[in-house]
Amino acid sequence: MTNDSFLYHIGLTVRKYRIVAGISQEELSARIDCDKNTIGKIERGETDVKISTLDRLTNGLGISCSRLIRESENPVSDSFAASIEYDFLRLFQYCRQLSPEQFNNLCNTAHLYAKSNQIKQIRRDTV
Repeated sequence: MTNDSFLYHIGLTVRKYRIVAGISQEELSARIDCDKNTIGKIERGETDVKISTLDRLTNGLGISCSRLIRESENPVSDSFAASIEYDFLRLFQYCRQLSPEQFNNLCNTAHLYAKSNQIKQIRRDTV
């Protein structure tokens, strides 16, 4: 992996965890005492990241440096898998905002929907 590619994947991983945390670039920059434009450059892979900045970033995102680097070294190359991961992260962010009762209702609805589709599939297979 080239240096430019690695920085690009570091940036994507930072952006992913920022979105999961449900914070803006401004909020992250305030958490780690860094300029908002620097956060943008990091997320776009346009700047090399010092280890001290990486440490502050990961602390602000609530993850470890090793996790950030490990995920950046093994990027999801399959675009379908990447879109599923992005959809999962968006769903996770949405679910974090729900009350326990709303979350329980959502889970029950998803379970009923999956069961209904399973029954429909069995009927199609037997016909």
